Amino acid sequence: MLLTMSKVEIVGVKTLFFQVLETLQDLGTLHLEDITKKRGPRYADLIPMEMDPALEEERNLLQNLAMRNNAILAELAPPKERISKSVLEEKYRTFQGKTLGEISAMVEEEETATKELITYKNELEVEMSRLSKYEPIIKKVYPLASKVTTTEQYTSIALLIEERYKQVLDYIEQELEKITGGQCDVFSARVDENTHAAILVFHKRFSEQVHNFLATENVNQVRLPTELADKPYDEALKEIETRYKEIPPKLKKVKDDLEDISNKWYATLVALKDYLADRVESLNAIPKFGQSGHVFVITGWMPSDKVEETRKILDEKYEGKVEITEEMPTHAEMEEAPSAMQNPKAVKPFEFIYLLINPPKYGHLDPTFLVAIFFPILFGFMLGDMGYALVLFGVVMLIKRVLKKRETPSLFFNLFANVLLICSISTFIFGLLYFEFFGDLLIRAFGWKDASGHLIVQWQWGTTASGEPWGWPLERIAQANPDMFKLLLIVVIIIGILHMGGALVIGMIDGIRHKDRKHAIEKAGYLMFILGLVVIFGSLWGIKSAKDVAVPLGAVISVVGIGMAGYGGGFGGGLEAALTFGNLLSYARLYGIGLASVILAEVANELGAEFGGGLMIIVGFIVAALLHTLNIALGVLSPSIQSLRLNLVESFTKFYKETDVVYKPFKRSGGE
Repeated sequence: MLLTMSKVEIVGVKTLFFQVLETLQDLGTLHLEDITKKRGPRYADLIPMEMDPALEEERNLLQNLAMRNNAILAELAPPKERISKSVLEEKYRTFQGKTLGEISAMVEEEETATKELITYKNELEVEMSRLSKYEPIIKKVYPLASKVTTTEQYTSIALLIEERYKQVLDYIEQELEKITGGQCDVFSARVDENTHAAILVFHKRFSEQVHNFLATENVNQVRLPTELADKPYDEALKEIETRYKEIPPKLKKVKDDLEDISNKWYATLVALKDYLADRVESLNAIPKFGQSGHVFVITGWMPSDKVEETRKILDEKYEGKVEITEEMPTHAEMEEAPSAMQNPKAVKPFEFIYLLINPPKYGHLDPTFLVAIFFPILFGFMLGDMGYALVLFGVVMLIKRVLKKRETPSLFFNLFANVLLICSISTFIFGLLYFEFFGDLLIRAFGWKDASGHLIVQWQWGTTASGEPWGWPLERIAQANPDMFKLLLIVVIIIGILHMGGALVIGMIDGIRHKDRKHAIEKAGYLMFILGLVVIFGSLWGIKSAKDVAVPLGAVISVVGIGMAGYGGGFGGGLEAALTFGNLLSYARLYGIGLASVILAEVANELGAEFGGGLMIIVGFIVAALLHTLNIALGVLSPSIQSLRLNLVESFTKFYKETDVVYKPFKRSGGE
């Protein structure tokens, strides 16, 4: 449900402004408004508060400290043990009593302690990365280069040549003989099945001509780092290999030192990060406030049940020098009221949907409860497998455990994990109804299939139109009983009618509450059209003896519904009412998705059984497990997307108005 919001105005002595601002930030309930954008006689005498040069300088210093502090944090890994909120709260409070000079000195001390280590670590990592490029070359060329001896007058070049082009070595040797007048040697060897390595040794005075020749022939030279380029290959490669072995221990030592610093300082730096962000936010908010003479004025919105508590705190702390009053908002101001939600624990996870769209507009009904009812039903109807439900439950609990350990868990994944937890229960219930456990595994075990492969009903509820018994378990793959297909299709259409009907009722109530008669009539018209369809198809599929009366009656109700929708919403409203039939049919895809899931599950079991006995049972089990894993992944992804689509497209489009202003209270970012 949406919280009831109150428009408030806070007036106080200007000398108390910053203390009041800090108090409001601690309370974290006031949604600030920009008073400079207000119009009307109430605000005519107010002028915006301005930041004097001292405050501007303070903000710049805070931003600089925040940037430096964040740079240190970025280089430090979080401690293995998660930092508790109470520790962060305690450290946050210590900064509230410190001057900017003291905080600046602390940041400088940390920079001094970490800067040299961080710089050294980065240098080692860069060098390690650079040297790692030469590791494959070392392995190929070094065994050959180590056998080559050069003198001060001679230099060498290494080449790597593909096996299929090895004849080019003869050509290179001939040309090298010509360029150097015979003052050269060529050593070559096959280093792997695809590559030949070669070392060219020649007098240094021919270096330019040799390099020009190799460049012209586009030969793949092995180039060493710049600082080693003038050294013979045997020495250069040996130095690279030595350095490559020396760096990891040094890098580990540096990281260990940084870890020690992190264990000591990380919580403090996180608390400082939050404190600096809050201080900057406070200063940035100053131009939103008004002033007149010796008083300041703050306007905004807060939950109605928090107004009295805030008034009491301000009275006690500032002895009547600061007052908060509730204002009667105008219609235009009500349109700008922020939306905030407060739902029960079972419903709250489904607020994840508002990470994709804005929450509902203030003054309208919150449809989260509708999502909480139908999302699990739609999901469970499609997946419907007890074994899959248990796997999903286990995986979600593992995900929640991992998220709990993370420093800043993703809100979306945390909420959606709770949604999947609820959906796993729905999946188990539907799986029990279908009696599916990793497809037909239990049905095979109990021998509940006849010779034609048709599921034997264990608990008969009635007979179908063709005289076949139906009951528990319900068979989704109904080759021998096509009436089951019709039955399950009717069930899913009924779910769609209830889902869309609930949305339309919300739209109708919103229209009545806001005295929008045409809006209410339009939604009532949609309901009438759906009711007419229910009467028509109910008589055709149910009480056929009443179809002579029911079909004409349903047609009249539907036509009246289209007329009401057209009256309320114009031509578009009437057209939308007529298209509602197509919206209902779109729910039929739920059956198709569920059918695909159970077929793939049964295919997995069939393939697993095909491998027979002995050790092949293990192979069959692995094949079946892999297919079931794939099916579970698809079975979670597709129902989630379809359930989400049906809520956002088929349901919400019938009534939903999203807010332009989301409730964002002015509060501390840390220590909570």
